Amino acid sequence: MSMWEEASLIDFSVDPDLMEIWDQGRARFFLASPRGVDVVEGPDGTRLAMTSSAGLEYDPEVYLYLGQVGRVPRFACLGEGDHSLREVMTQLPEAEVELALRGVALAQYHASHPYCSQCGHLTRAGNLGRTRLCDSCGTVHFPRTDPAIIVAITDEDDSLLLGHHEGWEEGRYSIFAGFVEAGESLEQALCREVGEEVDVAVTDIRYQGSQPWPMPRSLMLGFTASAVRKEPCPDGEEIVSARWFSREELRRAIENGDVVLPISASIAYRLITAWYGEPLPAS
Repeated sequence: MSMWEEASLIDFSVDPDLMEIWDQGRARFFLASPRGVDVVEGPDGTRLAMTSSAGLEYDPEVYLYLGQVGRVPRFACLGEGDHSLREVMTQLPEAEVELALRGVALAQYHASHPYCSQCGHLTRAGNLGRTRLCDSCGTVHFPRTDPAIIVAITDEDDSLLLGHHEGWEEGRYSIFAGFVEAGESLEQALCREVGEEVDVAVTDIRYQGSQPWPMPRSLMLGFTASAVRKEPCPDGEEIVSARWFSREELRRAIENGDVVLPISASIAYRLITAWYGEPLPAS
């Protein structure tokens, strides 16, 4: 059973009258860039800075269709969305988090794929911004997504293994993640990553849920796994320290400021919270 709702809050269907709706000013868009999105602060908190399509000509190279929310078409407009997605994810309503993730992912895709990988000619946006088309050779290019596993590992006492990455701020700990390599299954990638990073062998691998993570273009696939407790051996390159935490030990470490957890909107945080069994103290 997944720990997340299976249905999206976005309706991805395309209204046959979409361009008429655009021309009538009933479509809405927000600025998005490969770096982030544009937001505003209001009485309802932080929201995406939505603008009406009224008086604007639709340009498929600029306006990328994301879907409908409440029967209102939503687009990402390629521009200066300068609020970091990582920073605002915890502040936006859930439906707008979905829109922001999709908008940034498409912005990154279009910015990084101007040329056809088959023949080298320039491409253009197609399918309302969901693809890029090469008029020279006819190839249709779809956005690339890199699968990555992320796993919460527990021992026979139900303690959780957390690690500190070399590039993180002091005190930040999380569960373990890594990209799936060519020819690997998800389970093989999980076992390899955990073995490489902390020299721990895992069993009882169970899928829990997924999350798009367009930083830059990942799909995080979340798992839980079991391990016989042993002293972790960090590789010293990616993971520089790792330790097992009981629930009480983790709570005290967070309250004392010794441990900072991932942002609450991340799949890492959700997997940790699912193990903890109740809301975690603020870190």
